[in-house]
Amino acid sequence: MKHSSQITGIVILLLFIACASHKAKYQEAALSLPSLGSVVQAKGALWFSLSEQVGTPQWDSPLTIKAQELPFNKASYTTYANYMAKAGKINGIAYVDSLPYKPKYLRLQILDKIDLVARLNGKNNTAVREFLENDDAYKIVTSLDITTADAMLIQLSEANSIVLQEDAQMGIHLVLTHNKQKTKVAFSEMQVFDFGFSSLCWGEDRYHRKKIETLLSGTQKCPKGTFKKAAKVASDRSYQKF
Repeated sequence: MKHSSQITGIVILLLFIACASHKAKYQEAALSLPSLGSVVQAKGALWFSLSEQVGTPQWDSPLTIKAQELPFNKASYTTYANYMAKAGKINGIAYVDSLPYKPKYLRLQILDKIDLVARLNGKNNTAVREFLENDDAYKIVTSLDITTADAMLIQLSEANSIVLQEDAQMGIHLVLTHNKQKTKVAFSEMQVFDFGFSSLCWGEDRYHRKKIETLLSGTQKCPKGTFKKAAKVASDRSYQKF
């Protein structure tokens, strides 16, 4: 009986260690926010939901970005404060809901969704599309919410244009143009605390090859004749023939 109790205790201990390791893994993933234009897999976990970056499409030229200055509200500030607390970082932004002045943050958004769809359907992203077809949980990150130093916030807000590009020296970064002067800005100069993604709607071209027709935000539905699940494209064609 004593031997049996010891075995039971060891099994419980191993299960506890496995669960703790599993929880730590998901907590770490939740703090690793994805980059603009990347592919994430939105999924549920035992303790919380997260979206894990699984890859980045090939962009043959920089993506145009819009910077929108927004005041914090209760919801966005709670998201920011919770992220900073989980990451063990100092929250340097004070927010009082009853005061008229609200601190600001920036939302960086991919500006041209039609151009983004065209790029995703390009030859250099054939492998990416074939990967995306496998699961409608795959999404494209189309916005990031960030905070940064006041001087940088002004630079981003007043830029004539902003593009997202990648090179060997800086990796993925922003290039701001203001009065014909260009400035490179690394994401290490910003604090990303939240992101938004778009779902894919699938259709086919005249050769019956699957392609991405449009991107959806939030709870929008795919236009008629397009589908969130790529597999439904072929089955819909078979049904129409029948």
